[in-house]
Amino acid sequence: MKAAVLTSPENIAVKEVETPSIRRNEILVKVKYCGICTLEQRLFIGAMKLYYPIIPGHEASGEVVQVGEDVQYGIKPGTRVALDLITRCGECYFCRKGQSNMCLNRFKKGRGVLGGFGEYLAAKSTQVFPISDSLSYQEAALAEPVACCIHSLKKIKLSLADDLLIMGAGPMGLIHLQTALCMGVRVFVSDPDKNRLDKAMELGAYISIDPSNEDLTGIVKEHTEGRGVDACVITTPAHEALKPAFEAISHAGRVNIYTSYNNKPGLPVDANNLHKTEKLVTGSEGRTENDFLQAVRLLSFGKLNIKTLISSTTSFDSIEEGMRAAMSRSTYRVLLDHEAG
Repeated sequence: MKAAVLTSPENIAVKEVETPSIRRNEILVKVKYCGICTLEQRLFIGAMKLYYPIIPGHEASGEVVQVGEDVQYGIKPGTRVALDLITRCGECYFCRKGQSNMCLNRFKKGRGVLGGFGEYLAAKSTQVFPISDSLSYQEAALAEPVACCIHSLKKIKLSLADDLLIMGAGPMGLIHLQTALCMGVRVFVSDPDKNRLDKAMELGAYISIDPSNEDLTGIVKEHTEGRGVDACVITTPAHEALKPAFEAISHAGRVNIYTSYNNKPGLPVDANNLHKTEKLVTGSEGRTENDFLQAVRLLSFGKLNIKTLISSTTSFDSIEEGMRAAMSRSTYRVLLDHEAG
């Protein structure tokens, strides 16, 4: 089969590799689309390293072509599916505790890590989620980032009619926005990019704020009777977003650091202030199986306009150009189309 293989930073090439064979509890899927996520972008530029060579790709959808004989789920060849491609061992402390997104073995070589940039993919039956006929393969490929945003919003314990501030209106910020709206939340969005702010308003944001030219904290408090928002999610890796995030939340407010950083920024917050105001700070990493199921159902119900975040597609023949396009601020999400010429 064909696969785009990353052999070292900025060296990705299409190669012929062996088509995976499945075990008794696995399913073979012909991949249709795979998103080029921030994780793949960081692997490509060398900011993140797992091992080489590696077939990247973890935002994938496809069609089932073979089912292992021990699979109990009612999946058959021809079933249209979304794929949860972070492998969980099911055996470590965190998996047994129901926190499988923290699995200690999820990135170990030999455990079927990633793989969505290959024509075919073997996955455990627990990683394969049927999708509705009304959901396109392109949209289904983004079930994974939706699941991560669902997990993120759970971490800050959003309630009906809460006020939420999202720092950053990139693809993850805009998926957070749409998911939060499904929960009956009023959403403020902050980003210095006018086009992205316009997109946030188009998708239902209550107010969009340019923090480089406007008083973010002042505007938020003006619209919340001086309290500040109940919660904030930071989706941008810009360090400048950290300080106003803590300033804009109310007493007992919650901040989730959703993004990851290439370095180690400190938190610009007074520990005594946390003590006196009961503000909470957390982070979120990945998603659980339940988060992924909820993402697939939300998409299948038509609750999210995920199509608007698909900026373009690329092919195996132009995979390097696609990787670089995915890193541009002019795009939201670029998908690898496995059947494109």
